Amino acid sequence: MKVTLSDFHQAYEVLKNEISPTPLVYNEWLTKKYGCEVYLKLENMLPVGSFKMRGATYKLSTLTDLEKKRGVLAVSAGNHAQGVAWAAQRFNLNAWIIMPMGSPITKIKNTEALGAKVILHGESLEDGFKLAETLIKEKKYTFIHPYADREVILGQVSIGFEVIEQLPDIDYLFSSIGGGGLVTGIGQVIKHLKPKVKIFAGQAQGASSMVNSLKAKKIIKSSKNAETFADGIRVKNAHPEMFKMLSQVVDEVESIPDNYIAWGVLELLEKARVLSEGAGALPLAMLDRQFQKDPKKFKGKKVVLVICGGNIDVNILQRIIDQGLHESQRKIRISVPIIDKPGMLHHLTGLIKEEGANVLEIHHDRGLSDFGLASTVVSFVLETKGHTHALSLIKKMKKEYPLMKQTF
Repeated sequence: MKVTLSDFHQAYEVLKNEISPTPLVYNEWLTKKYGCEVYLKLENMLPVGSFKMRGATYKLSTLTDLEKKRGVLAVSAGNHAQGVAWAAQRFNLNAWIIMPMGSPITKIKNTEALGAKVILHGESLEDGFKLAETLIKEKKYTFIHPYADREVILGQVSIGFEVIEQLPDIDYLFSSIGGGGLVTGIGQVIKHLKPKVKIFAGQAQGASSMVNSLKAKKIIKSSKNAETFADGIRVKNAHPEMFKMLSQVVDEVESIPDNYIAWGVLELLEKARVLSEGAGALPLAMLDRQFQKDPKKFKGKKVVLVICGGNIDVNILQRIIDQGLHESQRKIRISVPIIDKPGMLHHLTGLIKEEGANVLEIHHDRGLSDFGLASTVVSFVLETKGHTHALSLIKKMKKEYPLMKQTF
């Protein structure tokens, strides 16, 4: 998959007439927290809420009249689907999108609203690719691959050009990896024009085949299904061509647990007023992990986080926020065995009040106690100010209630 700097510029010139640049926003809260200048590249502000429309639009702009007449076919969990649908509408051609059965309803409806015909099939993208092979042979559709396609990658390059124009002295760029087209596109143009910039990229821990492969310097196939709420990067296995291209542009990779990605979603909501999907919040989670390992690495540097999309399923948003609160220990669960007599519960809640925590839920069930008929266990969900406050609260409560446990 050979590309040149001339190819990059050509793609960028085409897309400048189709898609407006997304904002690069300085964030004061995150800057203070990490001791470096933090900027957010807001791809979630695009019309379909994701960077995916860049690659799809450039790809469709290069099709022949015959290919346009036959229509296009894509496989996607949601964001690429909407990108292809938007571009197909823009160029007035028919589009069919194969999506896994469990795709978020909001992404299915948005894809259909853009005029594409959705085919729900299988449990994974891999199942969709198999069906696509059959349909391409039968219907002669032009297939628009979500990442392993030269023109799709060239379309993603436009993000790199925009970042360099908006922040010429960038030092670090953080992004997420699904199939790899986003980081490959951004990475190639940045490494051509600003070779000293470090590119850090991550995957969700439950779908980390590419990260595992890049670390091992060889393709590592996953024997498990890809499992993560970050559906935009839920790719089971590393694509060989993308592995080769990513290994040339990425400086450091890491897999991030879902609970930490959920923390990133919550942090962006509160600190930047940005609604991000899991894939878009992963770069912040990765920056936080890297910062904890070596706080001096980023001191005084200019850091860009690519918020690649904001298409989050509102039906699971509350659960994600709840997970983020638990991860930051702003919400904790505790169980406390107490003597079952008048005044004990009042004393316990009074202690919680004295320590400045807030009771969100309380469950008092005498039938649950393993400490004898004279005892009971009281379970609480408490709101705290964060990790330090939670540790202080637990420490002081254990002085009076040694058998108290923090539960999850």
